[in-house]
Amino acid sequence: MAQKLHEWGPSNVDTLLTLVREAVMKSGEYLHDQIFSAIPLFDYLNRKGKITMQGGASILIPLLYGKNSTFKAYSGDDVIDTQGTEGMTMAQEQWRSMAGSVTLIGDELRKIAGPEKLKDYAEAKIMQAMASARDALAIEMWKSSRAAKSVNPLPTLVDSTGTIHEINSSTSSWWAAQETSGGDFTTRGISDMRTLRNNIAKQGQGGVRLPDYVLTTQTVHELYEASQLPSYRYTRSDDPDASHPTLKWSSAVVEFDPNCPSGELYMLNSEYLNFVVHSQADFKMGEFKEPTDQDVRSAKIIWMGNLVTPNRRRLGKLTGIS
Repeated sequence: MAQKLHEWGPSNVDTLLTLVREAVMKSGEYLHDQIFSAIPLFDYLNRKGKITMQGGASILIPLLYGKNSTFKAYSGDDVIDTQGTEGMTMAQEQWRSMAGSVTLIGDELRKIAGPEKLKDYAEAKIMQAMASARDALAIEMWKSSRAAKSVNPLPTLVDSTGTIHEINSSTSSWWAAQETSGGDFTTRGISDMRTLRNNIAKQGQGGVRLPDYVLTTQTVHELYEASQLPSYRYTRSDDPDASHPTLKWSSAVVEFDPNCPSGELYMLNSEYLNFVVHSQADFKMGEFKEPTDQDVRSAKIIWMGNLVTPNRRRLGKLTGIS
């Protein structure tokens, strides 16, 4: 005989909700993956190990903006240059917070017959909240400008102007991302992509210089796919298939995001892009509590983090694609 989850009764609702919350929180890694795997940019960063945890009062970002000039050829007893060099600094970025809640109405709880149904109801409400958090974060990542309380959206992070991590690219030219104006994709799209790729590749020395991820709109993605049809190689199969499972550009995976601004294409490098999450606020869910003036039980869900880059000039975008 199956073991009962908990004896049912009006006085046991809080105990049962606590058990449900604890069970859901134990699957925190699962929830984390469910949220980030549904957003193309975060899925890409997650696969590259670039969703990281930090703590503290702010996010610390080591920035390389110049070379160490002491490395030179020598022989015998030549003096080796030990002079201190600049070219590295530490930037800071503020934590940004998002929050929501799971609220269960008292009269709805009293109408639910049995602990298993209450468990299913509470879990459904929690999953609904997590899905809403995912959608809210996905929209925040593609806003055209950064709001005072919001995370750094990709369009402003990957831009040739503006202030990011308290560094102004107009006074620090080494801090500007690469930006290329596009046009009709059918006639010049591949040429524009090639130019942007090469502009990114020649920025600085060392590290992985070529983009490993291209993110764009569905329309541009389909235009790019159509441009590659003549070069497709087909293998023998019992089921005809005229599509390609994974599109690539110069070894970089090409995907689309429905929230990407119209006419834009982003070339990213996972070595120079990080999504930092606070170790104590990774969609952390609090306890269900009943306020004194409402017949409800609510639990808050808290998240803190931000999108950052240690080398903005190795990121780029095409704009004005038609």
